[in-house]
Amino acid sequence: MPVRLFDALVERASDQHGYVTSRDARELGIDPTQLRLMAARGRLERAGRGVYRVLVLPRGEHDDLAGAIAWARGRGVISHESALLLHGLSDVNPSRVHLSAPRDNHPRARGGELYRVHRRALAPSDVTQVEGLPVTTVERTLRDCLAIGTDPYQLQRALDRAEAEGLVHPVTARALRRELAPKGSIDD
Repeated sequence: MPVRLFDALVERASDQHGYVTSRDARELGIDPTQLRLMAARGRLERAGRGVYRVLVLPRGEHDDLAGAIAWARGRGVISHESALLLHGLSDVNPSRVHLSAPRDNHPRARGGELYRVHRRALAPSDVTQVEGLPVTTVERTLRDCLAIGTDPYQLQRALDRAEAEGLVHPVTARALRRELAPKGSIDD
């Protein structure tokens, strides 16, 4: 592969936390079979079906989350317990990365064991960016975690931290505390 094409691939990957997809390669005029060859030669690492990590780029703190976004074809949003972690509100460490993706988005099957996909439409007001990654807002994240039964103690701590840092409005925080109360975690 000509150096200029690899450079274009690296440039694209640098905008995507080190990841490229076979779709990205096609857009750059690179035959996706070249990606497999580059992986075999140690220039790329296969992260999932059609998803590759460019090895000349450094790994970031949230590399696993960036890989999940690439796996979801760029249409996923980090959500639920993974969003709590990305927002720095909790040390909950889910066994799989939680993503919310539109119902019509059908990410690749391989690699899916690493991810928990919540199929739903999110309002633009429910999505923000943290460290360049799309993630649900703090309020949406807390509500999502409440809905899936995240440990009430962890949620209480996350809510306290979010309120202390001014990430949720006090009225919203009170409403969330009332929702948490039936779960046995809070006395309001």
